[in-house]
Amino acid sequence: MALLWIGLATTAMADDGQCLIKFDTGAVNWRTGNIHVTGKAAPVVGPDGNPVSMPGLAKTHAIRNIIATLKQIRITPDLTVGEYASTNDVILAGIEKTAQDATITRKLYTSAMDVEMEMTANFLGGFLQLVLPDHIRQIPKISDQTPKAGEMRPVAFPIGRAPYSGLVIDARGLDFAPILYPTIVEEQGKEVYSSVFVSREFAVQHGVVTYSCQMSSALSFDRIGTNPLVLKALRRGKDKTGALVVSLADAKILEKATERHKFLKECRVVIVTDAAILAD
Repeated sequence: MALLWIGLATTAMADDGQCLIKFDTGAVNWRTGNIHVTGKAAPVVGPDGNPVSMPGLAKTHAIRNIIATLKQIRITPDLTVGEYASTNDVILAGIEKTAQDATITRKLYTSAMDVEMEMTANFLGGFLQLVLPDHIRQIPKISDQTPKAGEMRPVAFPIGRAPYSGLVIDARGLDFAPILYPTIVEEQGKEVYSSVFVSREFAVQHGVVTYSCQMSSALSFDRIGTNPLVLKALRRGKDKTGALVVSLADAKILEKATERHKFLKECRVVIVTDAAILAD
């Protein structure tokens, strides 16, 4: 069967640390926030008896798949977007708008006039504004200015240590699937990274965290700068938050870094998890 591709501006899914979660309806790229789906449509018989391709139906099918995929994304381990939005018409409308705003990346026409259409949407921005918890609020701007006379000066960095520019959590081997709102705690349950530290502006624009499935790739992300602090997650919490747990010693390293206030506020955090998986 002959195939004809129309449009080649596809999004690469190379093995460069991008974490793909695949559902029956599409795939979520947790590195970029992109949703990748395919819509299909069979031809109809025209007045002259010949088959007529139906790209509009293929697009409608793709949009339905985007909506279904968005609803399967998990906000927390025990809460999907679909569950959260089920009683909220505003969120449901926002999900539909995200799908309607998707971009057509490729079209395929067969010799039998079948149509296959690939589309890409993104969950950063407006979609996150709707689904992130309300307790993630705006944090006032952190000043980098030199203190005025009589004001306390910031604590100097220890001799020989450059300031940390971001945070990397190594969660490989813990079967930790990406979620929109992860939390990180130390062994005694004290929060290390959560809504308390995050400014909503940055969380909406960039995500609370980004994900990588390769440590080497994660360390190259502009998001965490040139000198990120890398901590190993010991395990997942047993409560419904499924928080990642780091050691007390590692938590103290972060706590002593005064610059953490700025890079945590700006969501300069990457979680390295295992290779792409197929969702249940």
